[in-house]
Amino acid sequence: MALPTYLVELQFGASGYVDVSAYVQSVTIGRGISRALDDFSAGTLSVSFVNNARIFDPLNTSSILYYSVGGYTMVQPGGRIRVSANSIRTFTGYIQSWSFSFDEAGLDGKATVSALDQMFQVSNATFTAGSEPIVQDTGSRIKQVMNYEDFDAAEYAGVTFGKAVVGADSHAEGDNVLSYLQNVARSEPGDFFSNASAVMVFKDRTFENYSWTNTVRNNLIAYPGTATANIPTWDGLDSSGPNGVDGWNYGGRSSAVTSLYGGTPNWASVNENFSRYEMWYFEINPLKYNPDGLTTYPYYFSALLKGSALLSAQGGVYGYVELVDQFDTVLQTNYFAATTAINAGTRKEFTFTDTYSGAGTPAGVSVRFYAGGTGGINFFYGEGFHFERGTTVPNYFDGNYNPYTSTAGTVYKNGWSGLSYKSYSGLVTAVRTAIAAPTIYTFADNNSQGTAYGNGTGIPFTDLNVVYGGDQLYNSIKVVGVNATATASDTALIDLYGLRSYAQTDNLTTSKNYTTTIANNYLSAYKLPEYRAQAITVSIESLSTANQDRVLAIELRDVVRVCFQPSATGSVVDKYYEVLGLDSNTDAERHAITFRLSSLENIASF
Repeated sequence: MALPTYLVELQFGASGYVDVSAYVQSVTIGRGISRALDDFSAGTLSVSFVNNARIFDPLNTSSILYYSVGGYTMVQPGGRIRVSANSIRTFTGYIQSWSFSFDEAGLDGKATVSALDQMFQVSNATFTAGSEPIVQDTGSRIKQVMNYEDFDAAEYAGVTFGKAVVGADSHAEGDNVLSYLQNVARSEPGDFFSNASAVMVFKDRTFENYSWTNTVRNNLIAYPGTATANIPTWDGLDSSGPNGVDGWNYGGRSSAVTSLYGGTPNWASVNENFSRYEMWYFEINPLKYNPDGLTTYPYYFSALLKGSALLSAQGGVYGYVELVDQFDTVLQTNYFAATTAINAGTRKEFTFTDTYSGAGTPAGVSVRFYAGGTGGINFFYGEGFHFERGTTVPNYFDGNYNPYTSTAGTVYKNGWSGLSYKSYSGLVTAVRTAIAAPTIYTFADNNSQGTAYGNGTGIPFTDLNVVYGGDQLYNSIKVVGVNATATASDTALIDLYGLRSYAQTDNLTTSKNYTTTIANNYLSAYKLPEYRAQAITVSIESLSTANQDRVLAIELRDVVRVCFQPSATGSVVDKYYEVLGLDSNTDAERHAITFRLSSLENIASF
């Protein structure tokens, strides 16, 4: 057996990559984490070069690393470095520093370069003041933020769709981008890291063989929240609306009726301002209603109303929806003819689709429904209001006006952009498609090469670190989301092992029930101690070329199988693990890779 073929390349500025493999003495790579619930940080690289000929001297303009066209050397911080083995990329990063030493009276020169992977670039990015004004899934939020912060699509091509719902967020000037994106990833829950080719990856913490495609819809009208009956419900967010507020105005509240959309619906009855029954929603928010500044603006609206039977005799309920610009100038009006079909037991749906195309720029909406009459016993309820950008009116709920229920192939997640029932909402529909299962390689010690454990073909490892401890033992889990807090615990196991708690206090999900799912699944995965392989070390030079390639291609979060029989006694321990981290050390004679592992024995599907 022999060492792999290595390639180390340097680049800076406009120069191409230059092969410096012939001068390499050693390569050290460290990537990943040690515990499954930690955030990933930047991977590290250190390469030592022979520098007797001053090839790596930044003052040497005759060096192959001097880029004469640009008039600068590649030997400086800020350059790029790539490392490959058997043509498999093992690290791509950004040079942080160079150091030089000269032993033997200056005749034994050595240059050492240190670098960090793509995570370093993300960690240095800061927000300009701004916000994400819509409900999104976690993966789409990561993509949007990286796009807005001037990362190329190729730099986040490994970000997949998520299934957790996050709401609107705002960022102050200078806020750290990586810190926020890691928070988004935890909210899935998932992991956000750089692969060996400098591509950011986002994966949820499940290991099902599916690909996901998402559609996200945003209802831009805020739902009424739970409040006391007969109390108007304007939200008081700013001074753009009538009476100095935006949101619901003039409509009272009913504490006895639950809205189809959750919370308590608005209702309209006689109040001090009007002799007729009226409810009115008004809001101007360009970032929310028209973040792209469109002048051609397709939109649709629907509402479900019901009320007292006397309204039929008084002419029914009617109303209109107006599209307005940022100055409250009406751009387009859609009227609803009066209907007498509204009563206490029958819902009436008002709906329309329209497209505005004119000189103005839509920035908000005004909705008004009203009915004649003065009798205090007469009223109507607003069961739900829905305003979206688009060209059709799909039903936000199923045929019984209940929230969609997830199936084996489709996951529906409904969340609010802010407080539940007091802000607008979004619906994420995640459809999964089965894909071919990845090849999972088996690593086996000399005692575990039998038929059941690789039939003699298990990739051998040299060192094994086994633990049976409490570093990943949690019997009480707390997850705090935007709209719900969930706690899951096992009292019997707390009595046995003592309280071992884990808290995620900054989950960004706006779902009312997803925090419970996360807490229960984390408890299932981590409530018991496990006898498990924590790390294995593989000697690359002792492997066949085919096995070298298999091992070198293993990435963070890949799944491997590890079989071992301690002291050739008892049963073989056979488990599946995810790769949390890897440490690679290479010199002229040997190449060892240590994989840090976490058991998948109790991982649940979120």
